[in-house]
Amino acid sequence: MLTSRPSSVLVVDDEPSLRKLVDRILRHGGYSTLLAANAPDALRLFDQNAPDIGLVLLDWHLPGVSGKEALAALLARRADLRVVIMTGGHEATTDENATKNTISILLKPFTATELMLAVRTVFGA
Repeated sequence: MLTSRPSSVLVVDDEPSLRKLVDRILRHGGYSTLLAANAPDALRLFDQNAPDIGLVLLDWHLPGVSGKEALAALLARRADLRVVIMTGGHEATTDENATKNTISILLKPFTATELMLAVRTVFGA
């Protein structure tokens, strides 16, 4: 039986305008998206859609439960999960858990080209 590869991108960012922009860019690029404003919503969406999620774009600076904590919770659910961290600061670049368990780190502000390069690298397109 052939199974399809996970193809959805879970976008986790507390900034509504950035979430909408990333969503629009990814959809224009042919990807389906799930959007979360915080870590609890992201974990709920992940639990409901885990087989379909091939990548998580995760803001490192989330209110409440941080991106660092969200990353740990996501990896506890699926150790081989591919994650790209989005951050305006450099803390994630020096965090051992972030650098060991993510594909890349996108520094904000990033361009649509940089975003699509990171996503296409993960999906091998």
